[in-house]
Amino acid sequence: MKKPICVLLTLVVILAAAGCGGSGPEPGTVPADAPETAPAGEMAVLDRDGNRLGGIDARAACTAVDGGVFYSLFQLPENAYIADAEYRFFDMDTGRDVPLGTLEGQGYEAVYTRTELGGKIYTLAVVGNPMSEDPVRLVLLEADPAAGTMERYTVSENGFPYASMAVCGKKLLIMDHEMTNPKRDKIYAFDPGTGKVRDVLTFDPAADSLRGVCAAEEGFFLLRLKIGGSNELFLDRYDAGFAKVSEQSVNEMMLSAVTGIHGIAGRQDAQNELGMSVSRFAVEDDRYLIYENFGLTRLLIDLETGEALLAEDDVYSVTVGSGVPFFYRMDLDPENAPAPDITGIVGGERTTLDFQPAADHPLICGVSHSAGGTWLVMTYDGASAPDRTFALCIWTET
Repeated sequence: MKKPICVLLTLVVILAAAGCGGSGPEPGTVPADAPETAPAGEMAVLDRDGNRLGGIDARAACTAVDGGVFYSLFQLPENAYIADAEYRFFDMDTGRDVPLGTLEGQGYEAVYTRTELGGKIYTLAVVGNPMSEDPVRLVLLEADPAAGTMERYTVSENGFPYASMAVCGKKLLIMDHEMTNPKRDKIYAFDPGTGKVRDVLTFDPAADSLRGVCAAEEGFFLLRLKIGGSNELFLDRYDAGFAKVSEQSVNEMMLSAVTGIHGIAGRQDAQNELGMSVSRFAVEDDRYLIYENFGLTRLLIDLETGEALLAEDDVYSVTVGSGVPFFYRMDLDPENAPAPDITGIVGGERTTLDFQPAADHPLICGVSHSAGGTWLVMTYDGASAPDRTFALCIWTET
């Protein structure tokens, strides 16, 4: 089931930012001419103590990466579905804002897919109008913050905007809903060493529809919807050679978890909910299933017991970036905001991030972190648009 692109574009701009709080290293070098406050149209980047490191465009869709902030600027003109997108990197140690490159004619970036491998940053985007009936090209962007460059690799000429990506060994795996006739779901592998993309798995459109791909200890997982009958969800495990090792039905435990969330009352409603496109999917410690279907349902399920450890609606979201996914609550009311809720599973234990927003930007609207331990939290002041201002807090945990 396909959700409107415009809804998702709004969500990813708000939710793609990352986290702050806890302990970290000493602040980086601040440019001598850096202003103390953010000018109009700029979002301040702060260290964990509230010291200003610099600033970036307030329209940025941000993600924490090792050493800084990876972000894009993508503004659609009125009544248009494509525009040129600019990609940049903010270096938290030097305060430099580094241009990386531009993607011309972008229709949509799957911000939630952003990941890192070998010191480079990867994201997926489509070139062309995703709302038309014409094919759009799915492109893998490879940004090198050290060199200040960005490469572009075509994954498919029949791409779908809601793709996903995971690291498997020294390769990237890309899931795409191929918009061919008939439509087929495929897994592609990208080798950064050769710059080659190859098709490694193809699924029968009459039997299976993929919902997500994520890394495993020795290979990867696929979340697969079995078509026909009750449309059952399976968690499939593959080895690094792309051979299927096992499958587990997760349908009943997920149906039980989503029933009662934002008005889902019966089995059919719950099954329809689980048929939607997925923005975040991961399996931690080979046991805990993390699931988010864009702007609606978030689940954390113990695959051994079937227990839903967390089942929340659209007040919550899941972090982006290469780090272990955390769930966080987005705050809306500056007068009655409770203590921040940023929690995840680390080493089999429920872990809460110790973070308190600054008094002048008390509300959290985005959290992300990298595999190397850089956290980024986007906060805002609670004002109504267009007077609302945002701030980013960034640090690297030790």
